[in-house]
Amino acid sequence: MAEKPDKAQRELEKAVQVYPGFADAWYELGTLQMQSNPRDARACFEKAAAADPNFVPPYEQLAALAAQQQDWQGVIDNTNRFLQLVPGGSMAVWYYNALANFQLGHADAAQSSAEKLMKADPLHNIRNGEQLLAAILARKADYAGALAHLKNCLTYIVEGPDANLLKEEIAQLQKKISPR
Repeated sequence: MAEKPDKAQRELEKAVQVYPGFADAWYELGTLQMQSNPRDARACFEKAAAADPNFVPPYEQLAALAAQQQDWQGVIDNTNRFLQLVPGGSMAVWYYNALANFQLGHADAAQSSAEKLMKADPLHNIRNGEQLLAAILARKADYAGALAHLKNCLTYIVEGPDANLLKEEIAQLQKKISPR
């Protein structure tokens, strides 16, 4: 697929035409279309999930696409379905679930998912995961907890605009903890 994506796409299109219930072919077709045509990719992932509701991979991709569209309920629906099938989740699923719950104002659910993300991602591969947990804690007025997470972010985010933004956020939280 990586070497000849056009040929792979044609072959996958033939496969789903012959066998519309071929969930893996729908999924692979959606994967090929993710960058160039997210709408078609979404349709393919939905067809993959419809063809086999227990086929896990489409749900993570559908959650990612819903997050891009800021369809937070769609993110929740797809991450919850993923988690029904794979209770241990994945780093991306925990992140999307935490983000969507945060956006919808479900602070406790957001915190729970963000904490599961932190356990699943000790190397901080999900770049904004710990910052999201800090935002959730700050929204819940746990400024000390939020501050601790933001300070930890500085241990693995290199100097530059992201680190400067973190330092500003830390300064704002420190004012809330010990106002002058």
